[in-house]
Amino acid sequence: MSENWVLQHVNILVDDLEEGIAFYNGLLGAALDETPKLDFPAQFFKFANGAQIHMNEFKDRRPYRAHFCIVVDDFNAIFRRVKEAGVIDNEPWGKVCQLPTGTMQMFLRDPAGNLVEIASRKGDAIDPDIFTDELVQITTDNQLSESGGNDPRGGTL
Repeated sequence: MSENWVLQHVNILVDDLEEGIAFYNGLLGAALDETPKLDFPAQFFKFANGAQIHMNEFKDRRPYRAHFCIVVDDFNAIFRRVKEAGVIDNEPWGKVCQLPTGTMQMFLRDPAGNLVEIASRKGDAIDPDIFTDELVQITTDNQLSESGGNDPRGGTL
């Protein structure tokens, strides 16, 4: 059934559209897409498979753990840029880690507080120095890191 479904877009809300564009286009490198004229500030981003992010400027409350994932071409370069920018968030799901499949995974916050997962492709070469970084979880059994289970806003898993 759902094997033939296609995820067309994810909608995210930002407090400041220009700041959001600078993050997704400038810092991450997501390509801008044609955006229809709407009655609120918006920008669409395009991906190779036709999927999009629809960014809209509304000052709504943001969830803590809810996120979407972007599989990127160069995890190494993006890791270095987002670390330098100070946007990696290890609280909700734990430190940057390598999953049992070999895929690298990290979570970061955009300027509006949306949580974004960044993942490498299975088999991508990861620079060895990334594994020595304090933001990266290394385990001998190659298992997922612990998130801590508690929401600092008062909730629990």
